[in-house]
Amino acid sequence: MLPIIKFQLFNQVLTLKSYDTFIVISIITGLILSFLVLKKYGLFSKTILSIYFFIAISFIVGARLLNYILQYPKYKQAEISLFTLEFGYFSLYGGIILSFIVLLLLLNLKKLDILDILDKLTLPFLFSFFIMKIGCYLNGCCYGKSTKSWFAVPLPINQQATLTNNPLVSSIFGKLDIRVYPTQFMEGFGAVLIIIIILIIRKKLIKGQIFIVSAGLFSLLRLVVLSYRQLPYSDFVLNYFYPGLYSFIIITAVIGFVIINYFSNSNIDSGT
Repeated sequence: MLPIIKFQLFNQVLTLKSYDTFIVISIITGLILSFLVLKKYGLFSKTILSIYFFIAISFIVGARLLNYILQYPKYKQAEISLFTLEFGYFSLYGGIILSFIVLLLLLNLKKLDILDILDKLTLPFLFSFFIMKIGCYLNGCCYGKSTKSWFAVPLPINQQATLTNNPLVSSIFGKLDIRVYPTQFMEGFGAVLIIIIILIIRKKLIKGQIFIVSAGLFSLLRLVVLSYRQLPYSDFVLNYFYPGLYSFIIITAVIGFVIINYFSNSNIDSGT
């Protein structure tokens, strides 16, 4: 792990936080790839930028709000404000859900083909997620439970606690020799695997199913990795809330897949 990246440029030593750096790279990558998608629909650059603005705001608000709700007692104990400007203190699915709702509203307002656009935005999202997880690994956050497995990685506890200035981090672990599951890589390469699967089967999928299959597989990935993650949540959140949320999305994806197939076959049978 490499929480701090140092390199020399023009005889000057520059220092970057790996998490912040890869978050920025992830965001820029997602923006460029999605921009190319939206541009093909004839949207003006100004319109696309306005969509980005509302999506970014809704993602940050949703991600921070859900994390705050799930960890309110610990926020209060550590005296962390809901409105802190630091990167982090986010729950991914809070951001995804709220920004997804906003995106649907915006696409509907512009009278665009929602299912087709969602299909085309899916792979850029997964690739950006992969890049983000590299930053998580280098930073030492989003870590797994302690294990003696052969693929375990060390967690730089002292450095992690210092970087985040968060008493919650140092309170979770008490030893300096703990090795943990590399859940960052498990999620990151899981996202890459989903990309590969979609690229293999995409010609057999109907419009809307690339997004639906990816959403189901991504939630399945999160559900599997959840049991390996070291999370500072309550038993209710870990045993019921997140498993229930992921399971709901998986079931919804399966139902959506079947419905799209049904209507597609109905249209073929009716000759439309």
